Amino acid sequence: MISNDEKRAARAAYRDRDPEWAICVLRVGARAWVKCVADPAALERRMSFVLRHGRGRGAPAGMAAAFAEAGELSLEVVETLDPDFSAMARETRVKARLAHWAAALGATPL
Repeated sequence: MISNDEKRAARAAYRDRDPEWAICVLRVGARAWVKCVADPAALERRMSFVLRHGRGRGAPAGMAAAFAEAGELSLEVVETLDPDFSAMARETRVKARLAHWAAALGATPL
């Protein structure tokens, strides 16, 4: 059995982890969306839950309809960002890279 101290330590480690900024592609059927996130795994879990349970508020326009047809969601990290970027530098870089990946993949930026 896990002790309360171990649980507290695990929560603290999760809270204090460094973000893994990445540009991800969410694919549902033949459609794709690109987004920059600090935790790609969390985005995949959240979108999978939202789409499976039919909660339209968390899904971008068209994604719920595409999911209803295809029935599956996949996430791919196409680029990771330098963790040493400042917030302003990351924001500037993300705009350019999202535009690049959207054009290259025929995806919709989120």
